[in-house]
Amino acid sequence: MTALLVALGGALGAATRYVVERAVSGRRGEPWGTFVVNVSGSFLLGLLLGLRRGDTVTTVLGAGVLGSYTTFSAYAVQVVRGARRYAVLSVLAGVAAGGLGIGIGLLLE
Repeated sequence: MTALLVALGGALGAATRYVVERAVSGRRGEPWGTFVVNVSGSFLLGLLLGLRRGDTVTTVLGAGVLGSYTTFSAYAVQVVRGARRYAVLSVLAGVAAGGLGIGIGLLLE
């Protein structure tokens, strides 16, 4: 049953990613849509881990929804295409957002 819930969560995450990227990526230059998706996903995953919910909830939301919402492959493609500033900023912002999410989750628990 958990695998089915992860798959359904994955469908939701992928659709959400598409909508967010389209809303943000209308601008030229740096790949801001991918940046916003990955940093917000890092924050949400950190928050989820900080809240310490049950294994099934964490698996469905973390691996399913957020696993398909964020992606390393899109980041890698952007870096190969030459977005060097984006590469560094994404890593720093992602780590910071994840840490912030964990901190907030622990405070809310």
